[in-house]
Amino acid sequence: MNKIDQLNYNQLKVFIAIYEHGQSHQAANELGMTASGVSRTLKILRDIFKDSLFIRRCSGFVATEKTHQLIPMAKSLVEQYQKIEMQHSVFTPAESGGQFVIHAYDEFVYAVQKVVRNDILTEAPNLRFDVRVLTHDCSTELANGDMDFIVVYEGFNGKNLNYEMFSETDSLYILARRNHPILSQELTLENLSRYSCLEIDNYDDLSCPLLVNLCREQDLCMEVEGYTDSLASAMRLLSETDAITLSCNQFTRQFVNMLPGIDYVKLPEELAQKCRVRRRENREIGNYVLFGNTNHSAAFNWVKSKLICGLEREWRLASED
Repeated sequence: MNKIDQLNYNQLKVFIAIYEHGQSHQAANELGMTASGVSRTLKILRDIFKDSLFIRRCSGFVATEKTHQLIPMAKSLVEQYQKIEMQHSVFTPAESGGQFVIHAYDEFVYAVQKVVRNDILTEAPNLRFDVRVLTHDCSTELANGDMDFIVVYEGFNGKNLNYEMFSETDSLYILARRNHPILSQELTLENLSRYSCLEIDNYDDLSCPLLVNLCREQDLCMEVEGYTDSLASAMRLLSETDAITLSCNQFTRQFVNMLPGIDYVKLPEELAQKCRVRRRENREIGNYVLFGNTNHSAAFNWVKSKLICGLEREWRLASED
């Protein structure tokens, strides 16, 4: 007779995590456990169901037929547990564990890490975070729950995703090497078009630089110096050439203040407004946190709230700097 009465919520979560990841250490990272803790739980599960459940191969764990039969029921039970947890349990950050995966444009990564360090881990030290630069379309991973949050500008593909804006885009800036002629000239399209444009080309952003498009509309030719999604590379290239770049990111402007070889000047409001009009296609211009529909736990909602509020504060402070 199966020892089903010994089965509990945490064991089910381990069972599902091993099934989805195929690796005990990845399951452990997701759940905020040690690999040995996952192994012990798997041993208990095997005893409960009288089945090996997973066969170890070189590539990882392979589910048995019994596991394939059990997974739909296990997921259904976990969903019910999560509803109870969300509606009736008291969430205590200091006692919460688990791992969250966050991808962000390079310009946001430091701010995200700062919020995680100062706002989240101080209250929930057992949580773990994997913060990486966004370099590809992660919408499927986000929708499936393989990724928890994405931090981007407004130009994202938001189909089947939830999102909240944490700050609006206000000022726009021209970045260039220190003592660049453009910094002392009137900022007109004609003057800007004399210099090539280096585009900080974030994934899923505009396909052609805004300044280049605006110049073309005025029958002006602005060359494209190149594209990069690396903020560090962009600053290095600007410092060594006469190229310029357009930035609407206060975190980037704040970073420039630390670099002796780079300077910036604010774009005139009339020209800035022309840029905003071309950005405002799918939604309001600003900076967003994206998330899926799979995780409804109290820990997830708490981290989301902390992340959004923290980024909003950091953006405001950067704007005042």
